[in-house]
Amino acid sequence: MPTRQAALRSPALRCEAVLAAWSSRAASSQASSSTGADKDAAAAARPDTDAAAASGSAAAAAGGAPPAHPLLQRILRTDLAAEEAAAALYRGQQLVLGRRPDLASFQQREEAHAAELRRLAPQHRARPSLLGPALRAGFWALGAAAAVAPRPLGAAVVAGLQDALTDLCNEQLRTLREQGLAEAAPQVRQTVRAMRDEARDVEGAPPVPDVLALQRINELSAPEALAAAVKLGARAVLDLAGRV
Repeated sequence: MPTRQAALRSPALRCEAVLAAWSSRAASSQASSSTGADKDAAAAARPDTDAAAASGSAAAAAGGAPPAHPLLQRILRTDLAAEEAAAALYRGQQLVLGRRPDLASFQQREEAHAAELRRLAPQHRARPSLLGPALRAGFWALGAAAAVAPRPLGAAVVAGLQDALTDLCNEQLRTLREQGLAEAAPQVRQTVRAMRDEARDVEGAPPVPDVLALQRINELSAPEALAAAVKLGARAVLDLAGRV
């Protein structure tokens, strides 16, 4: 009898064991499926989160950067090339004439304007002119040549350059007003105005005729004709420097 009961009990135990194993496998499969679904959902949500973060960073960066206006960039590029060239001209003169207080003062003023323009340029994402090195070398040579020339001719060279700078600044201020940028970029306007108002009287220099006066060049004295020619050439190269 005990043997018969054990034999009857054995199939029941085996069934219970099988059912327990099936239950365990089902629970494990369900847990694994749930975990995989959670991972898939997290992975699907991550791109949206990353995109939102990138968009927010870009918006913040754009909100903090000043607007880059092509006209302001050209003005800063032109004026920086002009001021550096003018400072180089005075260095060329002093190479021949020695360090004179008046020439050293003119050079320091031009370098101060150039330093202010270099400070403003990154704010408006304005790069230096590609002609900057050539202009500095050319005006340095022009200053040395003016120093060895007869005094009226040397003064005419410097006066022509300074008159070109004054006219350039006046045109830039007028353009800023016409384009509505005078109030939008007050530091640029103030810097251009300070350049225009700089005292640039050259001792012994003749009056600089208008460029149109070159059409009647036979009526001009040699210093006047030279001053007008220098003014015309300086305006041409500075306008080009603002574009490249």
